[in-house]
Amino acid sequence: MKIRVRFTLLQLLIIAGFIGSMSFVFIQFSRVYHLKQLEIQSIQTSTALKTLDQNTRLFSSRHKNLRFLWGDWETSFQQFDELYMEMLSNPYHHLLGQDAIVQKETLGKSWTTVKEGEIQRLTERFQIILSEELPDITGDNGIKISRQLIGLVEGTESIQVQKLTEIEAEFDSLKNSLIADISIPTERFITNLSNEIELISSKLYSFSIVISVFIQAGGIFLVFLFTRSFSRNTMELERTMAKVSEGNFNINLNIQSGDEFEDISKHFNALTQDLWNRIESMKDMMRDIGSITGEETEIGELEDFILELAIDNTGADAGIFMTEEEGMLVLKKAQGYFPPPIPLPPMVSSKREFVSEWFRNHRIAPGEGMLGNVIKSGEPRFVRDNIDGELPDNIKQDSDTFINSAIFVPLIVSGSTIGLLALVLTRSESVFTDMDYAYMRSYGEFIALILDNMQKYHELLKSHKINREIEVAADIQKTLLPERLPSLNNAEVAAFSDAAKGVSGDYYDVFDLGGGKTAIIICDVSGKGVPASLLMIMIRTIIRSISSPEKRSDRIMGELNRAVTGRMGADRFATISIIILDAEKGSISYSNGAHHPLYILRGETGKYRMFDTDGLPLGIDINASFGHKRIRVRTNDYLVLFTDGLPEARNTAGEELGTDRLLKFIARHAGQNPVELTRRVKDYIEDFTSGTKHDDQTFVTLKVG
Repeated sequence: MKIRVRFTLLQLLIIAGFIGSMSFVFIQFSRVYHLKQLEIQSIQTSTALKTLDQNTRLFSSRHKNLRFLWGDWETSFQQFDELYMEMLSNPYHHLLGQDAIVQKETLGKSWTTVKEGEIQRLTERFQIILSEELPDITGDNGIKISRQLIGLVEGTESIQVQKLTEIEAEFDSLKNSLIADISIPTERFITNLSNEIELISSKLYSFSIVISVFIQAGGIFLVFLFTRSFSRNTMELERTMAKVSEGNFNINLNIQSGDEFEDISKHFNALTQDLWNRIESMKDMMRDIGSITGEETEIGELEDFILELAIDNTGADAGIFMTEEEGMLVLKKAQGYFPPPIPLPPMVSSKREFVSEWFRNHRIAPGEGMLGNVIKSGEPRFVRDNIDGELPDNIKQDSDTFINSAIFVPLIVSGSTIGLLALVLTRSESVFTDMDYAYMRSYGEFIALILDNMQKYHELLKSHKINREIEVAADIQKTLLPERLPSLNNAEVAAFSDAAKGVSGDYYDVFDLGGGKTAIIICDVSGKGVPASLLMIMIRTIIRSISSPEKRSDRIMGELNRAVTGRMGADRFATISIIILDAEKGSISYSNGAHHPLYILRGETGKYRMFDTDGLPLGIDINASFGHKRIRVRTNDYLVLFTDGLPEARNTAGEELGTDRLLKFIARHAGQNPVELTRRVKDYIEDFTSGTKHDDQTFVTLKVG
């Protein structure tokens, strides 16, 4: 079930729970309300009953005309009868239980008996009396006084005295009936009714609160289950992505939740597998290109092989390789039908064979079409989907010139463009991915160096001059060394590298890793000339592709060793030191592969500390492990790295300079900035050796703060 569906259902459940609990509370409070209305009715009935009872008891003794006495009594009777019957007919008696219903029915029967018996007879009799002259005789004296006065005048046996006596007796009888049959049971019923209503109301209040709390707690529990599952999957995703960011592509994300997280898990695993396959493919391609590169290899053969590898590893429909000649692009190699991404002249037919022939002979100027723009800007271009017309001359799907997706990579060495690699997909349902694009960009950097080196090497073979070989190999090496050292935060770096005979086996590099970290590399490759330069290219390309701010120096060293071992030749190896500087935290990650140790001149004490780690040279053992040290650095600390050409430098008497003498000279001039210190070290070596070099000399120094 998708997260959005789950979330919607959760919302609906919470809303339904809230509405249900509120409805339940409303129903319960409605019952309480009606019971309270019944209680109010009972109180009103009780008041009316007391009024009727009082008028009945005082009927004979009140000083008032009989007509008014009867009118008052009849009014109180009617009010009580109306309220009493309304109370007894209230439909909410059933909420009080069966006993209350039985009592109510008993009271109703009793009242009906009294009303249809004594009250009915009394009413009929009084109607007769009120029609006679007795009310006029009694006046306002009332029944009891009038009976006594008439008895004194006419005697106790008179008819009027007898009628008044009978009325008085009937009201006394009615009073007794009201008290015995109505008042006492009714008051008892009303008291029980009030107590029962209070008890039921209290229970309903409590029950309503419990049900509401239970429903709300259930909603909270559902929210907790949802958020716990969401948080667990998020943490698992974050943990796995952190592993991948550290370079571990063998890890799998295993989430089986039936929602988007499971889809992300599948896509993520496919992505990491694709990344791993691409990395392995890049290594295989480098190995394959390295295996085909040799003295007997022709440039054209290498170009065909490079283009074939690019097409095979991206699934392209066609590809071209172009070189730069006199500022113009010339098509050198093509595989598959490659529609030209430039306007075709009117005289060229749209048939493939004519288009291909024209494109093969056409020289493209900078700024002409997509190809010319790529060469002019020196920036690669990626057309994911040509639906937006990024290639306007190749947008018609029913045409042989249609291109759906394309990658254009300029081949640049030392800031100069030497050619271009382009791949296209002409099927409307197929597009290149970002992974294809990134893959080809790295591939382009690598093959540019290979082609440039091969071109220069073939120039050496053609010239048959050793001086020319040295110059070409030196040019190769210059492409490896950084043209300009990066500016660092809280640190400054400087270096020099001098070859003993024009071609150096030494190599250094300084580049930004991101995340405020900088890599400092120094390397000494065995051998000289073009083979050593090609090995340097391999080391430089791999170390820059695998380095990241999350990795320690020993991990980079191990991955580099596994990548180059077996591809360097049996007699090839390289010593190397890798430093990862985190200037903001004031620390370095250091690992050494059989190179000279790292020396740190502490700014506080003016004394050196030497640091070294275990490790074999690169290319000796594919399973070799490398040591690691995390070292704190402080303001004004000087980090010093060098190759063996410096301490082994000899003067005219054959005496070596030695490490101690070199370090003492550096310490004496540690007040200078790295650039000035580097210049002084270089001059000092020149003076000591009188300009004679027996070995390559490379020196890298970094000052903190």
